[in-house]
Amino acid sequence: MSALTVLTLSLALSAADKPKLAVLDLNAAGVGPATVTSVQEAMTAHLSKRGFFSVISAADIRAMLGVERQRQLLGCNEETSCTAEIANALGSRFVLSGTLSKLGDALQLSLQMLDTQKGQPVARSTRLADTERALVGMLPWALAEATATPAPPKPSVVLPWTCIGLGAASLAVGGILGVTALTRDGALSKEFSEPNGSLKSLATYREEAQSVGLLKSLSLVTLLSGGALLALGAVLFPPDTGGAVAFVPSPNGFAFAGVWP
Repeated sequence: MSALTVLTLSLALSAADKPKLAVLDLNAAGVGPATVTSVQEAMTAHLSKRGFFSVISAADIRAMLGVERQRQLLGCNEETSCTAEIANALGSRFVLSGTLSKLGDALQLSLQMLDTQKGQPVARSTRLADTERALVGMLPWALAEATATPAPPKPSVVLPWTCIGLGAASLAVGGILGVTALTRDGALSKEFSEPNGSLKSLATYREEAQSVGLLKSLSLVTLLSGGALLALGAVLFPPDTGGAVAFVPSPNGFAFAGVWP
């Protein structure tokens, strides 16, 4: 048996050992279809990447069950567990469902994983974000919480904080150099404007003017560098892992929103 065949069989066995997780379409409340689809695709990608489950995406479910079968299952009566029937039809023990809703100007994602064999929820999670991009950045931790799997390590903040610290220091130094240059420039102008003052040699004034010009240039370069480092630090800062409660914009200003335990 070739090494490639052994590797293929090993990967197949590993995939077979993983529990199946069916990811249902998110219920939307005040959110457009494009946003819902984007978040769903990101969820499926993160779950597949982590490798704890053999993931069946919402698109896979639609393709496997077919339109008519979905209508039958989703149209079941209140006495029947629709989620359990879908899981049985897919051969999946676990089902992840959720709701993506609009709260003021914020997005709230609520997720729940159900163990259909035991007929009870395994775990839940809720995240709030101001933008779709921020919400997608929170997904690794939201999904880990909702599926009761180990949370991914939080990204390091050493580099962004270093950039921010250097940027702040550069701005301070640039400010000091600028103030010094303006003070010396003012003193030089005052000396010329005093008719009774004793003047120095032309070479001395030229040397002083060059020194002041150099200070101004250094101040400008240092200030621009400081601003660039602050901007870089802000860009490199890792996404927030999020929480169930957040201070979010609303039509009337700002408000606390979310789910309290």
